[in-house]
Amino acid sequence: MLRLVTTDYGKLRGLVGKDPRITVFRGVPYAKPPVGDLRWKAPQPLEPWEGVRNCYEYGPMPMMRIHPGSDDSFYTKELHPTSAEYKMGEDCLYMNIFSPAETVDDNIPVFCYIHGGGYQDGYPYEVEFDGERVARRGVIVVMIGYRLGLFGFLAHPEITSETRDDEIVSNFGLQDQSAAIHWVYNNIKAFGGDPSRITVCGQSAGASSIQIQIASPYNEGIITGGIAQSSVTMGFADDYPYGRVSTLDMAEKRGVEFFEKTGIKNLSEARSLSADDLMCRLADVSPAGAMFGFMFNPCIDGKFMTENIVTSYYNDNLPSVPMLVGHCMGETKPNSIFGVKIPEYSEFVKKNRELYGAESDEFFNACSVKNDTDVARLYEKGDFNNMVAGTRAFCELRASQGKDVWYYIFDHDIPGDDAGSFHGSDLWFMFDSLANSWRPFEGKHYDLARQVTSYWTNFVKYGNPNGDGKDYNGNALPEWKSYKNGERNVIRFIDKATPDTLPEDKVIDTRFELAKKLYVK
Repeated sequence: MLRLVTTDYGKLRGLVGKDPRITVFRGVPYAKPPVGDLRWKAPQPLEPWEGVRNCYEYGPMPMMRIHPGSDDSFYTKELHPTSAEYKMGEDCLYMNIFSPAETVDDNIPVFCYIHGGGYQDGYPYEVEFDGERVARRGVIVVMIGYRLGLFGFLAHPEITSETRDDEIVSNFGLQDQSAAIHWVYNNIKAFGGDPSRITVCGQSAGASSIQIQIASPYNEGIITGGIAQSSVTMGFADDYPYGRVSTLDMAEKRGVEFFEKTGIKNLSEARSLSADDLMCRLADVSPAGAMFGFMFNPCIDGKFMTENIVTSYYNDNLPSVPMLVGHCMGETKPNSIFGVKIPEYSEFVKKNRELYGAESDEFFNACSVKNDTDVARLYEKGDFNNMVAGTRAFCELRASQGKDVWYYIFDHDIPGDDAGSFHGSDLWFMFDSLANSWRPFEGKHYDLARQVTSYWTNFVKYGNPNGDGKDYNGNALPEWKSYKNGERNVIRFIDKATPDTLPEDKVIDTRFELAKKLYVK
């Protein structure tokens, strides 16, 4: 197997994996550590090294307000049972590579994964991620780390004023991801990979990230496919014109507010403070009980992000790469963490009369609501949940533009408690990593994981989840038809992969048609 590789910057030695047919390279650097004067700067190219660098240990986790695994939250038990023992720091621009290659000429397709966590949390070696298991299916897996929150997305007028015209303002975490993808493009041949077949995949904020990466002019011609898990970015009238993304001006005001609330005089002082001190100050100004606290997120900087991704989709302003998109049903329940609060009938009417104005009659004819019960029915159906309604509208849009898109809904029973198909539960199946979980998964769960992993790796290999129609054990896979206007094909992951079609939904269709009047230029 290919254990020693030569990159543009020097030699790297990997470890024999749990499966000896896989080589594991942990802590592969792709940019200089963003510390000292490089804090809140674009990622800088590596300096070449002499000799062989042993890639045996994970790099530090990015800075977070709360060290994963240090509290008693749901996700600590679920995803971070050993995280407290890992180092957290600003020096976090590393990736982990899992390769089944025997030679540099194997030309194996590449699966780049960007983790979620609301752009505030997460790291590329959480317990549900098992790059080896996926790589065993004939792809090279790359798990990317990047700067988060305050360190990854702070914008401030002083940062803008010191940024050269040819550089990008803020969005440092997105720039990190892009730098990693470019590093892969330029160096993956040494690991036996095919740089002409790079699929990017992400869940939650990772899903948002891969869509931004696909749309960014900085990645033109590099990415050949995208997988967005929980969820695809889509907008309706209530999101117009920016969706959930800030303008640079809005982001700068957020940075000024943070400095004022934490007593930081200027950017120079902020750079002089330790990372731990800044995290303590961030915690002090974060609302009690907030999942992510005082948040910093991507913004429309005008270069890396030239417009809201929703606008890009509506106006077909991005590459025509195939995409695989979907969500879990448990995360869409009204009043849940990722669900939508059900309004009273009077509130629903008042809000939407204001939103839709002259088109409000068309909107209310589609909704056909007369009381609180009717409103609750629409919300329980997912008509106003962006994962359900947004993903369906996205598929309608992409199909109408002649693009290949496949839609999945994950709704398997998850044993161990009553959490159901919660946000992130699909990752255990996509990474075929059920054995890493505390949950009492049984045979049917492992059978489903085999199917899900096969669809995902087929997509990486062929640009189509069906591949040759078989899973990695040679069993026939149910055909997963692409989404077509009028057919509304979907695959449901329940006890097994089950092809289905979506019923007609006048509310989502009407919201989508009315949104096009706003977004299409």
